[in-house]
Amino acid sequence: MTFSGISWRDCPSFSRSARAKWSFLLAAGLLAGLFLALPQARAQEILATVNGQPVTDLDLSQREKLLKLLHKPATRDAAMQSMVDDILENQETSEFQIKPNDTQIGQEMMRTAKQAKIDPQLFFSQLQTSGISESHVKDHFSAQLAFYSLIEAFHKGVDASESQVDAELAKEGGKSSVTQYRVRQVIFVIPTEIAKNQAAIQGRVQAAEQLRTRFEDCQSGLSLARNMDNVAVREEVIRDSLQISDQLKQLLDKTPTGHLTPPARTTEGIEMLAICSKSASTDDTSLRTEISQKILSVEIEAAAQKRLLELRSHAVIVKK
Repeated sequence: MTFSGISWRDCPSFSRSARAKWSFLLAAGLLAGLFLALPQARAQEILATVNGQPVTDLDLSQREKLLKLLHKPATRDAAMQSMVDDILENQETSEFQIKPNDTQIGQEMMRTAKQAKIDPQLFFSQLQTSGISESHVKDHFSAQLAFYSLIEAFHKGVDASESQVDAELAKEGGKSSVTQYRVRQVIFVIPTEIAKNQAAIQGRVQAAEQLRTRFEDCQSGLSLARNMDNVAVREEVIRDSLQISDQLKQLLDKTPTGHLTPPARTTEGIEMLAICSKSASTDDTSLRTEISQKILSVEIEAAAQKRLLELRSHAVIVKK
């Protein structure tokens, strides 16, 4: 199974609304061959049925392992409840034919891992050695994502009120904690003829480091870069701290104004970012949008849990 499109360069936020957020950083995009094969098939014992759909001992064993990886209670009862929820969610969304694709499922896995304060790459690595089947993981996150997508669709067009946003702003003293960055990409292009020559590539890295030591302000430093062979200087980009990933924000914050970030290999070559200015943003639009999204996310979560309770109350659950 391949979870594609998971990129920090254009990484979606980890809210279920999946609003895209800008970022320069690129992370691994393909996760192929992630899961180990299950042991040889054996007869499975049916432990319960949910509206006629079975839950087996193998289902429970797999779910206990998955819950443990997600740092959630992994008791037998918790695993059974999780399986029941999946079945009810699937039954609720089946008539609407909501079928998340692999890219969306991969993004939901990343969001869930981050919510549990787990590094997504560590989570994927742990899955690889856990013995949990691909189908079990995919089915769980697909059910979770489809159900919340349905609940979100029911709330389409609903926005947080101005008074709600104002109240949240007031908790922060009415002050925006948003930083605005003005940056320029400086790229040491790697010509095709040296693309596989490690020594030549290392030479480009050293040249980038040399420029970095001489770079003291954007005006003179960018002029130096433009006069170098096979070096591209991109147009200025303005972003605030709510529009970029936490990793990129940390990188920009620790790099002094007027200097370059350390060289990093990207698909375009050896890239650095020139930090031309950092300042407190006087425009609170991004902050208000972020607060509004958080309020809506909480409301949708509450609505989803309420609907799930209703489904449980009407479900026919028979434990063997």
